[in-house]
Amino acid sequence: MKILIYGAGVQGQFLAHALNTKDNDITMFARGKTLEHLNQKGLKLQHSLQRKTTNEHITTISTLSEHDIYDVIFVTMKYSDFYNVVPTLAQNKSENIIFLGNNMNPKLLQSTLTQQSNHLKHITFGFLMTGGSREASHTNILRFNAGELKVGNMHGKITFSDKLNSIFKNAKIKLTYEQNFEDWLMSHAALVLPLNMLFILKQNQNTSAQTLTKETIAAFTELHQLLEHKGHTIKPKAQSIIFKNFKGLSNIVLKSVMNIGLINQTQGSFKELEALYNDVKVLNQNTALTTSHLDALFEASKSVS
Repeated sequence: MKILIYGAGVQGQFLAHALNTKDNDITMFARGKTLEHLNQKGLKLQHSLQRKTTNEHITTISTLSEHDIYDVIFVTMKYSDFYNVVPTLAQNKSENIIFLGNNMNPKLLQSTLTQQSNHLKHITFGFLMTGGSREASHTNILRFNAGELKVGNMHGKITFSDKLNSIFKNAKIKLTYEQNFEDWLMSHAALVLPLNMLFILKQNQNTSAQTLTKETIAAFTELHQLLEHKGHTIKPKAQSIIFKNFKGLSNIVLKSVMNIGLINQTQGSFKELEALYNDVKVLNQNTALTTSHLDALFEASKSVS
């Protein structure tokens, strides 16, 4: 299978490594210093929990023309950058595209790309259950077991699932098909948005941990109420139950997470958080619900970002 990984950040680099089998022809889209590093030094990953280093050479490109055809394009960028690449993807004749990562409004992204393209497009979404960080000489990867990619459609089944199954058949990663994936994506965004703002404030403010965790738990509740008000189901269900009914336990968990190194390998950029937050505010228009605790977290984290 001919595969393009559009984006060479942590997620894109790990996916290129995981899918690099004899049956897959992998190409990475990269630019600037990342492109130069990949071409000169190769794709060097340090797998933190597995205590091993991998290094392999992957074909790279820095432009995508209309006639560069791939069986599947995986878009691995920050949510705030997705719309910047829509025009390029729209003019390209590849049919099957998967946007990977945080997303608070997948239907809008899907319709935007469809409307801008004159070519047939099958657009779906996914989420890599991995984290990591970029260093000058390598990329750190945080994954459990082989890692996992969750994928799902907005409506019905993925039309190119046979291609996906073939791509992942001998790959070093688990492929999971999720039902009602829009709900899953929005629920996950509702989790990471307050959580990452908490991380920012923990690192840049002298506010007590107790105050920060209390505000974060309240923001979780606001987001869950908003999603349910809009007809979405929180997935997994335990996510809303824990923060709503077990605030003491939630407080302990958040304080523990704040004090371990895992934080540095899971948090996103503030630009991405701002894009997710703006989508929440659009979703909250014309409702009687408040997001005052989320708003307070956002303004505070913005002031130190």
